[in-house]
Amino acid sequence: MQLIRHRPAAPLDRFIECIWWSHRDEPHEHCEHMLPSGSAQLIFALHEAPMQCRPPGAEQSIAWSGSIVHGPQSSYYVAGPKPRGSVAGVSFRPGAAGALLGVPMEELVDRHVGLDALWGARAAELQQRLMRAAEPGAAGRRAGGPRAAESTDVFGVLEQALSARIHRPLLIHPAIAQALKSQPTPDVSSGGRVAEAQRASGYSPRHFIALFRTAVGLNPKLYQRIRRFGSAVQRMAGGRGLSEVAAATGYSDQAHLTREFRELAGVVPTRYRPGGIDRPLHHDAASRSERERR
Repeated sequence: MQLIRHRPAAPLDRFIECIWWSHRDEPHEHCEHMLPSGSAQLIFALHEAPMQCRPPGAEQSIAWSGSIVHGPQSSYYVAGPKPRGSVAGVSFRPGAAGALLGVPMEELVDRHVGLDALWGARAAELQQRLMRAAEPGAAGRRAGGPRAAESTDVFGVLEQALSARIHRPLLIHPAIAQALKSQPTPDVSSGGRVAEAQRASGYSPRHFIALFRTAVGLNPKLYQRIRRFGSAVQRMAGGRGLSEVAAATGYSDQAHLTREFRELAGVVPTRYRPGGIDRPLHHDAASRSERERR
Protein backbone atom coordinates (compact mmCIF):
# COMPACT_ATOMS: atom_id res chain seq x y z
CA MET A 1 0.00 0.00 0.00
CA GLN A 2 1.22 3.49 -0.88
CA LEU A 3 0.60 6.21 1.71
CA ILE A 4 1.37 9.96 1.43
CA ARG A 5 0.72 12.49 4.20
CA HIS A 6 0.57 16.25 3.80
CA ARG A 7 0.48 19.01 6.39
CA PRO A 8 -1.74 21.85 5.19
CA ALA A 9 -0.68 25.48 5.24
CA ALA A 10 -2.20 28.14 7.52
CA PRO A 11 -4.94 28.63 8.52
CA LEU A 12 -5.92 24.98 8.03
CA ASP A 13 -2.99 23.72 10.09
CA ARG A 14 -4.82 25.03 13.17
CA PHE A 15 -7.61 22.55 12.55
CA ILE A 16 -6.05 19.64 10.68
CA GLU A 17 -3.25 17.32 11.77
CA CYS A 18 -2.71 16.05 8.24
CA ILE A 19 -4.36 15.28 4.92
CA TRP A 20 -3.49 11.87 3.52
CA TRP A 21 -3.88 9.77 0.40
CA SER A 22 -3.42 6.01 0.05
CA HIS A 23 -3.62 3.53 -2.79
CA ARG A 24 -3.96 -0.25 -2.82
CA ASP A 25 -3.08 -2.25 -5.92
CA GLU A 26 -4.72 -5.32 -4.37
CA PRO A 27 -7.76 -5.65 -2.10
CA HIS A 28 -7.27 -5.98 1.65
CA GLU A 29 -9.30 -9.12 2.33
CA HIS A 30 -9.54 -8.97 6.11
CA CYS A 31 -10.59 -6.45 8.73
CA GLU A 32 -8.73 -4.00 10.92
CA HIS A 33 -9.51 -2.64 14.35
CA MET A 34 -9.32 1.15 14.06
CA LEU A 35 -8.13 2.32 17.46
CA PRO A 36 -9.42 5.56 18.99
CA SER A 37 -7.39 8.76 18.70
CA GLY A 38 -9.57 11.31 20.49
CA SER A 39 -10.41 13.16 17.29
CA ALA A 40 -12.54 12.86 14.15
CA GLN A 41 -11.64 11.63 10.67
CA LEU A 42 -13.11 12.49 7.25
CA ILE A 43 -12.66 9.84 4.56
CA PHE A 44 -13.27 9.94 0.79
CA ALA A 45 -13.34 6.71 -1.23
CA LEU A 46 -11.97 7.57 -4.69
CA HIS A 47 -13.41 4.42 -6.27
CA GLU A 48 -16.85 2.95 -6.85
CA ALA A 49 -16.64 -0.09 -4.57
CA PRO A 50 -18.51 0.05 -1.23
CA MET A 51 -16.61 0.29 2.07
CA GLN A 52 -17.60 -1.16 5.44
CA CYS A 53 -17.24 -0.34 9.11
CA ARG A 54 -18.79 -1.84 12.24
CA PRO A 55 -18.94 -0.45 15.79
CA PRO A 56 -18.01 -2.85 18.63
CA GLY A 57 -20.87 -5.16 19.51
CA ALA A 58 -22.90 -4.33 16.40
CA GLU A 59 -24.30 -7.31 14.51
CA GLN A 60 -24.17 -5.69 11.08
CA SER A 61 -21.61 -3.55 9.31
CA ILE A 62 -22.35 -0.10 7.93
CA ALA A 63 -21.82 -0.01 4.16
CA TRP A 64 -20.81 3.36 2.71
CA SER A 65 -19.45 4.91 -0.44
CA GLY A 66 -18.35 8.40 -1.39
CA SER A 67 -17.45 10.06 1.91
CA ILE A 68 -17.92 9.46 5.62
CA VAL A 69 -17.12 11.17 8.91
CA HIS A 70 -15.86 8.91 11.67
CA GLY A 71 -16.66 10.89 14.81
CA PRO A 72 -14.49 10.75 17.95
CA GLN A 73 -14.56 7.16 19.16
CA SER A 74 -14.70 5.94 22.75
CA SER A 75 -13.27 2.58 21.66
CA TYR A 76 -12.14 0.79 18.50
CA TYR A 77 -14.34 0.08 15.52
CA VAL A 78 -13.89 -2.55 12.79
CA ALA A 79 -13.12 -1.52 9.21
CA GLY A 80 -12.84 -3.63 6.07
CA PRO A 81 -12.38 -5.62 4.01
CA LYS A 82 -11.03 -2.89 1.71
CA PRO A 83 -11.11 -2.92 -2.11
CA ARG A 84 -8.29 -1.91 -4.41
CA GLY A 85 -8.14 1.74 -5.31
CA SER A 86 -7.40 5.12 -3.76
CA VAL A 87 -8.72 6.76 -0.61
CA ALA A 88 -8.14 10.28 0.73
CA GLY A 89 -8.67 11.46 4.27
CA VAL A 90 -8.45 14.30 6.76
CA SER A 91 -7.21 13.79 10.32
CA PHE A 92 -8.56 16.63 12.45
CA ARG A 93 -6.86 18.03 15.51
CA PRO A 94 -8.71 17.27 18.76
CA GLY A 95 -11.49 19.79 19.31
CA ALA A 96 -11.05 21.39 15.88
CA ALA A 97 -13.31 19.35 13.58
CA GLY A 98 -16.45 21.30 14.47
CA ALA A 99 -15.06 24.46 12.88
CA LEU A 100 -14.98 22.69 9.49
CA LEU A 101 -17.79 20.16 9.75
CA GLY A 102 -20.19 22.68 11.24
CA VAL A 103 -21.55 20.58 14.13
CA PRO A 104 -20.55 20.11 17.80
CA MET A 105 -18.47 16.97 18.17
CA GLU A 106 -20.68 15.59 20.93
CA GLU A 107 -23.26 14.93 18.18
CA LEU A 108 -20.83 12.63 16.34
CA VAL A 109 -19.33 10.57 19.18
CA ASP A 110 -19.13 6.87 18.23
CA ARG A 111 -21.00 7.62 15.00
CA HIS A 112 -20.15 7.07 11.33
CA VAL A 113 -22.02 9.65 9.28
CA GLY A 114 -22.07 10.35 5.55
CA LEU A 115 -20.67 13.80 4.80
CA ASP A 116 -23.81 14.58 2.80
CA ALA A 117 -25.78 14.52 6.08
CA LEU A 118 -23.67 17.48 7.23
CA TRP A 119 -22.90 19.35 4.00
CA GLY A 120 -25.77 18.37 1.73
CA ALA A 121 -25.11 18.50 -2.02
CA ARG A 122 -21.69 20.09 -1.49
CA ALA A 123 -20.38 16.75 -0.23
CA ALA A 124 -21.16 15.10 -3.59
CA GLU A 125 -19.65 18.06 -5.46
CA LEU A 126 -16.40 17.72 -3.52
CA GLN A 127 -16.43 13.95 -4.05
CA GLN A 128 -16.64 14.45 -7.83
CA ARG A 129 -13.81 17.00 -7.79
CA LEU A 130 -11.63 14.55 -5.89
CA MET A 131 -12.48 11.73 -8.28
CA ARG A 132 -11.27 13.92 -11.16
CA ALA A 133 -8.20 15.24 -9.31
CA ALA A 134 -4.68 14.06 -9.97
CA GLU A 135 -2.80 11.90 -7.49
CA PRO A 136 -0.66 13.85 -5.00
CA GLY A 137 2.40 15.23 -6.77
CA ALA A 138 5.76 16.47 -5.57
CA ALA A 139 4.16 19.48 -3.85
CA GLY A 140 1.95 17.17 -1.83
CA ARG A 141 4.93 15.18 -0.63
CA ARG A 142 6.62 18.17 0.99
CA ALA A 143 4.99 18.56 4.39
CA GLY A 144 4.12 22.20 4.82
CA GLY A 145 5.55 23.09 1.40
CA PRO A 146 4.05 25.83 -0.77
CA ARG A 147 1.21 24.89 -3.09
CA ALA A 148 0.32 26.57 -6.37
CA ALA A 149 -3.06 28.34 -6.36
CA GLU A 150 -4.07 26.44 -9.49
CA SER A 151 -3.18 23.05 -8.03
CA THR A 152 -5.63 20.34 -9.06
CA ASP A 153 -4.21 17.37 -7.19
CA VAL A 154 -6.10 15.69 -4.34
CA PHE A 155 -4.37 17.67 -1.59
CA GLY A 156 -4.91 20.98 -3.36
CA VAL A 157 -8.62 20.28 -3.91
CA LEU A 158 -9.11 19.32 -0.27
CA GLU A 159 -7.24 22.35 1.05
CA GLN A 160 -9.28 24.69 -1.09
CA ALA A 161 -12.60 23.10 -0.13
CA LEU A 162 -11.84 22.90 3.58
CA SER A 163 -10.50 26.45 3.80
CA ALA A 164 -13.84 27.67 2.46
CA ARG A 165 -15.68 25.70 5.17
CA ILE A 166 -14.10 27.33 8.24
CA HIS A 167 -17.06 28.41 10.35
CA ARG A 168 -17.07 31.65 12.34
CA PRO A 169 -17.37 31.81 15.25
CA LEU A 170 -15.30 28.71 15.80
CA LEU A 171 -17.09 25.90 17.65
CA ILE A 172 -14.51 25.69 20.42
CA HIS A 173 -14.45 27.73 23.59
CA PRO A 174 -11.16 29.57 24.32
CA ALA A 175 -10.86 27.78 27.68
CA ILE A 176 -11.03 24.39 25.95
CA ALA A 177 -8.60 25.47 23.25
CA GLN A 178 -6.17 26.45 26.01
CA ALA A 179 -6.70 23.15 27.83
CA LEU A 180 -5.89 21.17 24.68
CA LYS A 181 -2.90 23.38 23.89
CA SER A 182 -1.45 22.98 27.38
CA GLN A 183 -1.00 19.20 27.05
CA PRO A 184 1.16 18.48 24.01
CA THR A 185 2.35 15.16 25.43
CA PRO A 186 -0.35 12.69 26.53
CA ASP A 187 1.29 11.19 29.59
CA VAL A 188 0.52 10.57 33.25
CA SER A 189 0.48 14.30 34.05
CA SER A 190 -2.03 15.25 31.33
CA GLY A 191 -5.09 14.79 33.52
CA GLY A 192 -3.60 17.23 36.02
CA ARG A 193 -3.05 19.75 33.23
CA VAL A 194 -6.72 19.60 32.25
CA ALA A 195 -7.71 20.10 35.89
CA GLU A 196 -5.37 23.09 36.07
CA ALA A 197 -6.95 24.51 32.90
CA GLN A 198 -10.41 24.07 34.42
CA ARG A 199 -9.41 25.95 37.56
CA ALA A 200 -7.72 28.70 35.53
CA SER A 201 -10.86 29.12 33.40
CA GLY A 202 -12.94 30.06 36.43
CA TYR A 203 -15.70 27.68 35.34
CA SER A 204 -17.16 24.97 37.53
CA PRO A 205 -16.06 21.40 36.75
CA ARG A 206 -19.55 20.61 35.41
CA HIS A 207 -19.61 23.59 33.04
CA PHE A 208 -16.04 22.97 31.92
CA ILE A 209 -16.84 19.32 31.11
CA ALA A 210 -19.89 20.42 29.09
CA LEU A 211 -17.75 22.85 27.07
CA PHE A 212 -15.11 20.15 26.59
CA ARG A 213 -17.67 17.63 25.31
CA THR A 214 -19.10 20.14 22.85
CA ALA A 215 -15.67 20.76 21.30
CA VAL A 216 -13.97 17.37 21.62
CA GLY A 217 -16.94 15.03 21.87
CA LEU A 218 -15.52 13.11 24.82
CA ASN A 219 -15.35 14.08 28.47
CA PRO A 220 -11.87 15.11 29.70
CA LYS A 221 -11.23 11.88 31.63
CA LEU A 222 -11.99 9.59 28.69
CA TYR A 223 -10.12 11.86 26.29
CA GLN A 224 -7.01 11.65 28.50
CA ARG A 225 -7.28 7.85 28.66
CA ILE A 226 -7.46 7.64 24.88
CA ARG A 227 -4.54 10.02 24.36
CA ARG A 228 -2.39 8.10 26.84
CA PHE A 229 -3.38 4.85 25.13
CA GLY A 230 -2.34 6.34 21.78
CA SER A 231 1.05 7.24 23.22
CA ALA A 232 1.46 3.66 24.44
CA VAL A 233 0.41 2.20 21.09
CA GLN A 234 2.89 4.42 19.25
CA ARG A 235 5.72 3.10 21.42
CA MET A 236 4.60 -0.50 20.98
CA ALA A 237 4.45 -0.10 17.20
CA GLY A 238 8.07 1.04 17.44
CA GLY A 239 9.06 -2.20 19.17
CA ARG A 240 9.12 -1.17 22.85
CA GLY A 241 8.32 -3.80 25.47
CA LEU A 242 5.13 -3.77 27.55
CA SER A 243 6.71 -3.02 30.91
CA GLU A 244 8.77 -0.19 29.43
CA VAL A 245 5.73 1.26 27.68
CA ALA A 246 3.55 1.03 30.79
CA ALA A 247 6.13 2.90 32.87
CA ALA A 248 6.79 5.54 30.20
CA THR A 249 3.14 6.39 29.65
CA GLY A 250 1.93 6.50 33.25
CA TYR A 251 0.12 3.17 33.67
CA SER A 252 0.35 1.77 37.17
CA ASP A 253 1.69 -1.52 35.85
CA GLN A 254 1.58 -3.89 32.86
CA ALA A 255 -1.77 -5.31 34.01
CA HIS A 256 -3.27 -1.82 33.90
CA LEU A 257 -2.06 -1.37 30.32
CA THR A 258 -3.49 -4.78 29.40
CA ARG A 259 -6.92 -3.84 30.73
CA GLU A 260 -6.89 -0.62 28.71
CA PHE A 261 -5.91 -2.57 25.59
CA ARG A 262 -8.82 -4.98 25.97
CA GLU A 263 -11.29 -2.12 26.30
CA LEU A 264 -9.93 0.31 23.73
CA ALA A 265 -8.43 -2.05 21.12
CA GLY A 266 -10.51 -5.20 21.51
CA VAL A 267 -7.39 -7.36 21.98
CA VAL A 268 -4.72 -7.93 24.60
CA PRO A 269 -1.33 -6.25 23.95
CA THR A 270 0.38 -9.51 22.98
CA ARG A 271 -2.06 -9.86 20.04
CA TYR A 272 -1.60 -6.29 18.82
CA ARG A 273 -0.40 -6.21 15.21
CA PRO A 274 0.08 -2.61 13.99
CA GLY A 275 -0.36 -1.71 10.35
CA GLY A 276 3.19 -0.34 10.55
CA ILE A 277 5.22 2.04 12.66
CA ASP A 278 3.53 4.88 10.76
CA ARG A 279 0.04 3.36 11.24
CA PRO A 280 -0.07 2.41 14.96
CA LEU A 281 -3.83 2.91 15.28
CA HIS A 282 -4.52 0.20 12.68
CA HIS A 283 -4.62 -3.25 14.29
CA ASP A 284 -4.43 -6.15 11.83
CA ALA A 285 -7.31 -8.38 12.91
CA ALA A 286 -6.32 -11.33 10.70
CA SER A 287 -5.53 -14.57 12.45
CA ARG A 288 -1.96 -15.82 12.63
CA SER A 289 -2.67 -18.48 10.00
CA GLU A 290 -4.07 -15.85 7.63
CA ARG A 291 -0.99 -13.68 8.06
CA GLU A 292 1.30 -16.65 7.37
CA ARG A 293 -0.55 -17.40 4.10
CA ARG A 294 0.18 -13.94 2.67
